[in-house]
Amino acid sequence: MKMHQQFDLNFSVMKGMGRDLLTIPPFIIEELVTNLSRKGYKVLQSSAYFMGLPQSITVVRDFTGPFVGKFSTKIREDFTSITKNLGIEKLFE
Repeated sequence: MKMHQQFDLNFSVMKGMGRDLLTIPPFIIEELVTNLSRKGYKVLQSSAYFMGLPQSITVVRDFTGPFVGKFSTKIREDFTSITKNLGIEKLFE
């Protein structure tokens, strides 16, 4: 079974960031994707961008067995952990 979780760009945070948004390095999304891939996830980025950031990121993972429900929250926890380490935890919701 494929489990997926979509994380959308949080526009309300982006409006409040103003010029601080320009301090987010462009490679930070690549680093996010790389870290998630290392954990065994497939990562899909939206083809629509807003100020150089994808409007959504979808994380997909194949799971089997009776514990599929448990892993639906695992995706969100891993995404949150990685974005927190990168300093962009409020950028995606």
